[in-house]
Amino acid sequence: MTMETGRKYKDYFSFESIRDKSGEVICYHITMIGTIEQDGEARIRSDLGTDKDKRMAFGRLTVHGCDKKIRVLLDETESRVYYHSYTQEEGTTDIISFAAKDWRADEIYNYTAGDRVLIEGRAYFRPSTNPERDPRPEMSVTVSGQFLLGRRRRPMRSLLPQEDI
Repeated sequence: MTMETGRKYKDYFSFESIRDKSGEVICYHITMIGTIEQDGEARIRSDLGTDKDKRMAFGRLTVHGCDKKIRVLLDETESRVYYHSYTQEEGTTDIISFAAKDWRADEIYNYTAGDRVLIEGRAYFRPSTNPERDPRPEMSVTVSGQFLLGRRRRPMRSLLPQEDI
């Protein structure tokens, strides 16, 4: 619950293990609902692929209050998310990286700060960029589906009283 608004976040995170016939985990399918924050807006690269003509967008989704579900996956895979914090006022906050290619990259690139989105896809585990600080790989999501749910409501700054007629 935030102190400013007094409302709980309605964020969501779930994962499903996809297994082969012998019971081995092939991949994890993730569904998450959260907010695109200012520092999580997607950036796009259009110089990828063998012919340098493929596009890919990279961004981050902020998810509040889903720590227990996220921790189960991270403990199982011995990985981490881009950022995790806990405060008494806000509760848990997890920032999860994602990447989208082709036409999904264009859709993701159009999301702006404050957009509430649903993102689903496969978990991908990138090697640590700073193994001295944290050797665990970072979990990110390769987007297979996305949906704009709306925009985060912001409190009105001031209201002017109406005059009596």
